[in-house]
Amino acid sequence: MALTNCKECKKEVSTEAKTCPYCGIDYPGVSNIEVIDNKNRRVGVIVLALLVFLSIYIFTRHERADSQYTEVAGISENKKADVAKVVRDANAVQSSSEQPKIIETPAKEASIPLEQSLVKTMPRPLVIQERPKQKEPALDKSNNIASADTPQIMVMRMLEYALNDGGLSHESEIQQTKLQIESLPRPAKGNKKAARTINAKGLVSLKEGDFSNAVKMFEEANKLDKSDIEVINNLGFSYLKQGNLDPAQQAITMALTMSPDRATAWENLGEVFGLKGDVSRAVACFSNAYRFSKDRLKLHQYMKKINEQEDVKNIKQARAKTINWAEKSYLNNSKNTESKVSGLSDGFKK
Repeated sequence: MALTNCKECKKEVSTEAKTCPYCGIDYPGVSNIEVIDNKNRRVGVIVLALLVFLSIYIFTRHERADSQYTEVAGISENKKADVAKVVRDANAVQSSSEQPKIIETPAKEASIPLEQSLVKTMPRPLVIQERPKQKEPALDKSNNIASADTPQIMVMRMLEYALNDGGLSHESEIQQTKLQIESLPRPAKGNKKAARTINAKGLVSLKEGDFSNAVKMFEEANKLDKSDIEVINNLGFSYLKQGNLDPAQQAITMALTMSPDRATAWENLGEVFGLKGDVSRAVACFSNAYRFSKDRLKLHQYMKKINEQEDVKNIKQARAKTINWAEKSYLNNSKNTESKVSGLSDGFKK
C-alpha cells in the first residue's frame, strides 16, 4: 500500500483511502482531474454498451421481419399449390366419368386468376327466379273503391263513413259501397230446407234464453247453408246475447256482406260496439240502421222503447245520440212509413 500527501490538508494518507482521516475529504490521494476522468470513462462505457445493444436489436429485428415475410410467402405459395391440386383433382374426377379427352389449356386462360378458375369447376347454385312484383290494387274511378277489398272491409267502410254526423256528408259514398257489395258473388247455396229446420229450433232456444243451445243450433244450420242470411244473422245475435262479442261482430258483419242494407244487422252490430265501449262506432251503426230501414218511424219507436230499458251505459248513450240525430235529420223528411220489416223488437228477424 503506497502513501501520498492529502490533496487538501497535505498530510500523509494512503493512495487507496476513500476519506481523509484528518480533514474528511473524499479520495484524498487522487487528484480532481483523475476523478473526473474516471467518471467520464464510466459514462463512455455505458453509452458504448447502449449503442452496441441498440445495433444488435435493430439487426435482429430486420432478420425476424425477413423470416416472417419468407414464411408468409411460403404459406401463400403452399395455398396456391393446394388450390391447384384441388383443381387438378376436380378435373380428373370429371374426366373419369366421361370418355378420355385431351384437355388443353388455351394461352388466354393461363392468365385467369386461380380463384376464378376454381369457381368455374364448382357446381352452379340453384337459380331461384323471383316472382314478378304484384301490381297495387287498381282503383275503380267510378266509385273510388279498391278492387282487392274484401266484402268485410267494405262493410267497415260503410261504418266509417257514418262516423261523422251519421254519414250525412257521405251519403253517395255509402250508397256506392252498398251497391259494390251487392254486386259481389254470394256464398254457394246449400241445403236451405234442412238449415231452416234447425234454425227454427235455434229460435225457440233463443226465446227461452238458452243462448248456448241457440248458438249450437245456428252454427249447425250455417254449416248446412252458408248463403242463408237469416241463419248467419241469428247466429250473430245469439253470440251477442251470450256475451261472445268478437264472434258476434264477425257473424253480423258476414250477414251485412250478403245484405248491406239489413237494418236489424246494423242495429245488432251497434250493440256489439256499445258493449265493447266504442260509443262512436255504435252511433254509426245505429245511424245506418235508420238509413236503410224501410220503416224509419217504426224503428224510431223501437229504439226509444228499448233504450228506456237499456242497462248498458254505452249502448244507452249511443242510442240516445242516434235518436236525437234521427229526429233532426231523417224523420222530419221521411215519407216512407209503410212497414216492410216485421219483428224489429225481436232483434233477429228481418
